[in-house]
Amino acid sequence: MDTHRRWGMGPLVVASAGAVLAATALVHHAAEAATLGSLRAPMLALLVDGVPAVALVYAGYRLGRTDLDAEYRRMAAVWSLGGVVVFTGAVGLTIGVRLLEDRVVTEPAFTLLVAASFGGLAGVVAGYYRARAVADATRAQRASDALAFVNGLVRHDLRNDMQVIRAYAGEIEDADVAGEDVADHAAVVREKTEEAFERIETAGSLAKTVAGEAEYEPVDLAAVADEAAASIEAATAATVRTDLPERAPVVANAGLRSVVDNLVENAVEHNDSDDPHVSLTVERDEDVVRLTVSDDGPGFAPGERPTVYRPGAESEGGGLRIAATLVDRYGGDLRIADDGRGGDDGATVVVTLPRADADDAAALRPDQRAVGG
Repeated sequence: MDTHRRWGMGPLVVASAGAVLAATALVHHAAEAATLGSLRAPMLALLVDGVPAVALVYAGYRLGRTDLDAEYRRMAAVWSLGGVVVFTGAVGLTIGVRLLEDRVVTEPAFTLLVAASFGGLAGVVAGYYRARAVADATRAQRASDALAFVNGLVRHDLRNDMQVIRAYAGEIEDADVAGEDVADHAAVVREKTEEAFERIETAGSLAKTVAGEAEYEPVDLAAVADEAAASIEAATAATVRTDLPERAPVVANAGLRSVVDNLVENAVEHNDSDDPHVSLTVERDEDVVRLTVSDDGPGFAPGERPTVYRPGAESEGGGLRIAATLVDRYGGDLRIADDGRGGDDGATVVVTLPRADADDAAALRPDQRAVGG
């Protein structure tokens, strides 16, 4: 079981195919030796078709120990099986034509075994290099996408923080601001400056998240939502109501704060009322945790409310796009709730994330996470 999880199906298929071919060759040539009463010719024949079969078993073993992901190992296995089919098929057709011509074909089984063994070996070698090339190209594309994403995220989030800092710094410079207000404004400036530094510090982690190379761990969504609510209330005129459990651990990383911040900030930014209200609710189910962010702003126009905000989609609302991309990497989804409200009654965004055990200390790779329904 452990070997299966470590290797995946691809290497096991390659090694199994080689073992079957080697065993078949051994049985066939043992029968030939008994018929001929001699070991010399059957042993030489066994070397011809048995050695590449054993080499195919070793190739499966080596494939299982590479750093390629399971999907690329499967690709190499498919190429190996394809080599078996193509080589054996070509030789089989040749033998079939000879038989149709009433020609004598001596020991076709040996010829087919040689073709199958060399075809599988050639296929796995070609498949490995093909898989390696595809994996490198995919990794390079992910790195490019990650850099573009982080660049957009940092510019978007830092722009929001700096706008708040500039606004409060301008009021501090105003001679009419009372001493108590100055202290309050200075506290907001300090808090937003610290948040800006935190965003810069987590940029590397976010890049790995988008590239699919990050390690995930239990993160308390309730605590993150509470911090985001307090931050937005301190920096804006919005009122943020929360309904949070004591703890709500999910499978994520430091980028979860950007998800919640962007959803709350987006709800406030697109609310043109004098007293905007935002509601944050976190609910725990058996396998997932749901975050619901609702506002009393203009919402979506009737008939234009999307059901799913696709990660990376080109549209207005950079905050939603950033949040949707990160949520997708965490194995969750982000949906615009269809709650029957009109376009002037606000919008509701629902984020579903895989639930994590609070005492789970082991980091989780993206391909190890369990996504709840």
